[in-house]
Amino acid sequence: MKTIQISLPNSLDNFILVEMCERLKEGQTVTMLFGGRSMLPLINGEGDKIQLRPLAESEKCVPGEVYLFRHLGHYIIHRLMWIKGDDYVFRGDNCYAYEHEGRENVLAKLIVIEKPDGTQVNCETEEWRSLSRKVLRRRKIKNTVIRFTNQGARKKWSILYFVLLAILMWAPLNGLAPVLNNYIFGLRADHFLHATVFLFCPLFWADWLNKRWGYVLLVAVLTGLFTELVQALLPYRGYDVNDLIANCVGIFLGWLAILPVMIRHRRIMRNRAA
Repeated sequence: MKTIQISLPNSLDNFILVEMCERLKEGQTVTMLFGGRSMLPLINGEGDKIQLRPLAESEKCVPGEVYLFRHLGHYIIHRLMWIKGDDYVFRGDNCYAYEHEGRENVLAKLIVIEKPDGTQVNCETEEWRSLSRKVLRRRKIKNTVIRFTNQGARKKWSILYFVLLAILMWAPLNGLAPVLNNYIFGLRADHFLHATVFLFCPLFWADWLNKRWGYVLLVAVLTGLFTELVQALLPYRGYDVNDLIANCVGIFLGWLAILPVMIRHRRIMRNRAA
């Protein structure tokens, strides 16, 4: 089987890709520079070369292996995650989203990775497959964290947070008074609880206020003030200025924790608008 060398930059050249696919259709093995970060850590887009061999029409694809496929007009090299009927589902090892394609769009299989120092990794060995499984397990954990912490998820969690905050601040909890009058690290448990609960208030307001750090701090402080003022109107609860101070301490510490993220986000948004 003949092998050809193709230099493929990170900014994909469509002409080179078309030429590469034509060579694969002719049964030739193609070696090319890999671009991008989607297959980290196993394939580095800053120097790694990959060798692809064409697939015969009758050859079955194996979940867990890495393939070149055509998707929405683009050529992508990702791992085949699973097959369900005619649906072939791919994902990069360093990616969150999946690509769905048919078998007719799967063009070639990854067989060798050549590192910048000349070392070659055989992608058809059990050692490679075992390493791939470890990477996929770590990615699964990372994806789970992303699923529960991305902006959309945080907005849903924020609704639950503010509902629980209202219950905690306004519900008749006088039965807990003996417990909350104890001291933790020299602080009354009641004040420690207030500061801890309001620590998360800026985080949940940040997404709703588009991470405008000044507004986030102002609205979070108003939230802490509002909850205490309502307590003054409830016959079974009472207003305490020390509780308000504890609220503000928690809010300020939480706001400081996410301030660098908010500043970086606003800077990126300004650069995009420029």
